[in-house]
Amino acid sequence: MPKVIIHASTSEALGSKGKLVQGIRNALKIELNLDRISGQVILYESPTLHRSTYQERDPNFVMIETFMYPGRSQEKKSALMERFIFNVEKYLGIDRKNVHLVIHEIQQENYFGGILGKH
Repeated sequence: MPKVIIHASTSEALGSKGKLVQGIRNALKIELNLDRISGQVILYESPTLHRSTYQERDPNFVMIETFMYPGRSQEKKSALMERFIFNVEKYLGIDRKNVHLVIHEIQQENYFGGILGKH
């Protein structure tokens, strides 16, 4: 824990998705002081045809979901989200107004799996 899921368009116009994933992973390490074995990032892609938003908005919008244990300050969470936005702008060229972020805070007893989890 934490886990980050990036939802992005498959649009060929988008930049380096591999670098985005690494940038998000580095943001986790820096902002949350993670050790080298904690925190995973995955990127899911969907065709633009399978995405819908307001007509004025970019169909290549990016949605980032972050799952983590509760207890971090609002300042820490805001700093992490700003780093995520920076990376999306840098690597995908998506304007920050088209980056949507959500934090899911999960109690530790409700997380199962991985090397630290119990089954």
